[in-house]
Parts: sequence; C-alpha cells; structure tokens
Amino acid sequence: MIILVCGATGSVGQQTIKVIKHLKHKIVGITFNKNLKKAKSIIKSNNIKYCYSPIYKQQSNVKGYDELIKKTKPDLVVNAVVGFAGLEVTMAAIKNKVDIALANKESLVVAGKYVMRLAKNNHVNIYPVDSEHAAISQAIGNKQKELKTIYITASGGPFYNKKNLDNITYKQAINHPNWKMGPKISIDSATLVNKCFEIIEAYWLFNTKNIVPIYHPQSIVHSMVEFKDNSIAAIMSKPNMELPIQLALSKFKSDKSSLISPLNFKNLNLNFNLIDENKYLPIKWAKEVLKNPDSSLPIVINAANEELIKLFANNKIKFKEITYFINLIINKIKIIKITSFKQIFIVDQLTRKFVQNLVK
Repeated sequence: MIILVCGATGSVGQQTIKVIKHLKHKIVGITFNKNLKKAKSIIKSNNIKYCYSPIYKQQSNVKGYDELIKKTKPDLVVNAVVGFAGLEVTMAAIKNKVDIALANKESLVVAGKYVMRLAKNNHVNIYPVDSEHAAISQAIGNKQKELKTIYITASGGPFYNKKNLDNITYKQAINHPNWKMGPKISIDSATLVNKCFEIIEAYWLFNTKNIVPIYHPQSIVHSMVEFKDNSIAAIMSKPNMELPIQLALSKFKSDKSSLISPLNFKNLNLNFNLIDENKYLPIKWAKEVLKNPDSSLPIVINAANEELIKLFANNKIKFKEITYFINLIINKIKIIKITSFKQIFIVDQLTRKFVQNLVK
C-alpha cells in the first residue's frame, strides 16, 4: 500500500511510520509543521520524494496538500495533523477520492456533517485512528443495525481525582499516566476536552447519539458497545497507539502480528464509573452538541480550547482556567446554526479573537 503521512513528525505520525515499516507499506510523502530537523531525518531514512510544510514552505517541493496528494497518488492518507489545521488535509483527501486514516478528530468535531457527506459522495472511507473509535469499529463489526449504546472510556488523565488544581504546571499536564501522546492531546485528556471531542467524533462516525462516557483509569478497555439484546462487547489491549494505527492502516482487516505485546490477565484489576458532567463540564458540552449537531458550539469549543492551551503553555493562564474560560466563552458568544462550510472558518476566527480579547 502507498501511504501519505500528514503530521509525520508528531507523536502519532512517528508511530505511524513505525507501523508502516512493520506492515511493509511504502511512504510516498509527508507533511510537517515546525520540526524541520525530525522531518529531514524521516525524509532521508525513508527515501521520501515529496514533502510539504505550511511553516517551512522553502523546504517544500509542492505548494499545498492538494498538489501533494495529486503527485504522490496514495492509496491512503494518514491525517495526524494536530487541531483545526487538520481539516484542510481531510477535505483535500476526500476531494481527491483517497481513503483516510483519521487521527485528527477536530475535522469531525468542527465539520462532521460536511466531512461525512462529502466522503459518502466521493466513496471515501474514513478509518478512525483514535483508540476508542478503533475499538468501537471492531466491537460493532457488521452489527450496526443491532447497536444500542456506545460506552466510550476515559482515563481521566493525571488529575481526575485531584481536588486542588491551582498550581498545575505545563510539564505536569503533558505527562499522561498511561499513554505516550503529544502535548496538545495530553492536555486535552487532562481537562477531559479530548473526551468531549471523542463523543462528538463518535456521533459522526457511528450515527448514534446514545454515547455514554465511562471513567476507566487503567486504559485497558478502549471502549464498549451494547447491542439491543443488552449484551456488551469490549475491546481490550495494552494502552499503545500502534495497535489502532495498524488497524486503520489495514482498513480493519489486518492478519499481521501486532507490534504491541499481549495483555497479561495476572492481577489485572479494572475499574469503571460514570462521569459527573456537572463536575467535568466538557462532558456536558458534548451532550449539548449532540442535541444540536449543526450548531457552531463545537467550533467555538475547539477554537477556544486551542487558543487557551497556547496561553497555558506560555504561563498566561492557569491549567484550571482552560475549561473555566471555555465555559465562559460558550455563554458569551452567540451560538448559531452552521449552514455553509465557509461559516466554520468565520466562527473559528471570531472565537480566537474573542479569546485573546477576553483573557487580556
């Protein structure tokens, strides 16, 4: 299989390259953002001909994602770009009728209706890379019509049961107890904004609003599916992104051995509990989005979150103020119905300006 890896220098991107080598596929191109040194290393070690960076355009040999896809002619685009910027990659792949292994959940959070509709019209398959959504796909299999409820698990991050969040540092926030992830998603996991996004993503991928988040600190059960007969299927493995990446790259039909070690049931203790949405507001926000999926609410949440994380990283606000300010912004900005793709970008930019002015 010929694969284009977008966001190649990030955590998921680098793990994807490892999985591609394991599966004996070929990388025909990469995109990257700021990490030029790592990008050059990847290009050299994998004999890659085409690359693109929106930051280092002088180092690129194509003008954008669309040209990159046209020149590389991949069988699959891996979208591991972080944040709202990944939407451009998703849309470029779909317009060029190329299947996507999607790690960029923000594409579906901010533009789920447009992404899924265009993908259907262009006969493009979207294979989720998130461990939760990969697990849900496995658990449902060919029983979509029998689906009753999705239980999406949440590790809670490093501070779930911590009462005092006043002095949380950036270094502490990016140190997840179970997963090796990039800094942005690690902070999202710590605030539970990531779970908010995953609930919205699950709605678009699996066409159901019956989604229940479950606190599961061990990250062994990656998600569960309940069927109409009240039976529940759970997908379990060690917390390692290489497995869901391998599943997505194999279009969930892999017969290859996995890079991760098998689960050991000796002294394996698993805990589950419902999440208090009044305490963890991102869960409440997700439920509000599911009530009205066409609203601008998810765009506002995402844009505010991205800007506030930058401020936290630069010691401009405290960790606990990320969700505080998002909630404040949700209540101050007028939430509208999104009726065009162009509106998504307008709301995104307006929200970012609003955040900067509010925090000042």
